[in-house]
Amino acid sequence: MKIELSEDELMLMDMLLSKEEAELKIEVHHCKNYSYKNYLKECEGQVGTVLAKIRDAVAVKA
Repeated sequence: MKIELSEDELMLMDMLLSKEEAELKIEVHHCKNYSYKNYLKECEGQVGTVLAKIRDAVAVKA
């Protein structure tokens, strides 16, 4: 699947995912439930992967 986004849309996605990434780091740090903590870490990894792709796309458009 291929999705085309404008530079403004990519910047918005970058901002939103950066905020989510920061919140996930805090959630992981405070979480006491081992299985949920692992789930949060997986989500954090996925957000980081998507964020890297978005930043690469922004760099290519610039």
